[in-house]
Amino acid sequence: MRPVNTLKTAYPNDLIVYAVGRLYVLLDSYLYNTAYKEYGLNPAKFNLLMVIKHVGKDKGLSQRELGNNLYVTAANITKLIDALEKEGLVLRMALPDDRRVNLVKITEKGSKLLDEIWPKHVTSINKIFDSFSAPDKDRLNQLLQAFRKDMEAKVK
Repeated sequence: MRPVNTLKTAYPNDLIVYAVGRLYVLLDSYLYNTAYKEYGLNPAKFNLLMVIKHVGKDKGLSQRELGNNLYVTAANITKLIDALEKEGLVLRMALPDDRRVNLVKITEKGSKLLDEIWPKHVTSINKIFDSFSAPDKDRLNQLLQAFRKDMEAKVK
């Protein structure tokens, strides 16, 4: 593997991919330590609970729908749901007309946990961007959204 500092001129695209990957790891660690750790959650579990509560609402979501809304692979969704179900934070139920499909719903305990974590989550997110101006945040968001959309088109 090439040292990172040699990538700047010879391999600018590699440097971008490395920076995005490294940033993801740093964000994951930061959010875990500042917002979720004391509640026994990690960012993946937090995001899963948020999607189930706010996208699934009372209806719930299938595991496939969850995969379409999250940052984790389909293989990891089952493990995450198993862990959250064991902790009493979600409930998995078979669809009456298709028992091969499970709907996942948040429990009252899971909903209350999210309500308790939310202020720490917001504070942590805000601290990440303390040193950015509003125009810098807007530009960064525009670039990342364009990058994400382009990648989604390439992956499909």
